[in-house]
Amino acid sequence: MVVCETMEREKEEKESKSEEHESGYFERQMDIDAEIRAGEWQNLKKFKTYRQRSRQWKIIATYQAVNNRLNQLVKMYYEILRDNPRGGEKLLQDLRKLRLMQEFLLQCMVWEPKGQLKKDMVPKEIWELIE
Repeated sequence: MVVCETMEREKEEKESKSEEHESGYFERQMDIDAEIRAGEWQNLKKFKTYRQRSRQWKIIATYQAVNNRLNQLVKMYYEILRDNPRGGEKLLQDLRKLRLMQEFLLQCMVWEPKGQLKKDMVPKEIWELIE
């Protein structure tokens, strides 16, 4: 009887620890997902969970974040142009930069699974995000 109770307690403790671990992981993943949805591609590398993922996962996550940021900036750009047709030049430069990043990330998605992705094939800023 005592053995059964001890085994039951140990089982409950393990399950409790497992839930805490999964919950902590889940919360960290939710934080990363929130950054991706917000288009905060510069902040992704701050997360330990992000740094521990595969390069392919990092490429996709960064691509999604850049894509989300592009969508946000395009909406802003049209609003600025509506009010001031000559305004938005800085924003247009940012859009061009992000579109270029997006193109490189798409290429990385092709090269990485084939083992062809090399450091000198992408700009330093992108490599630092996905290494």
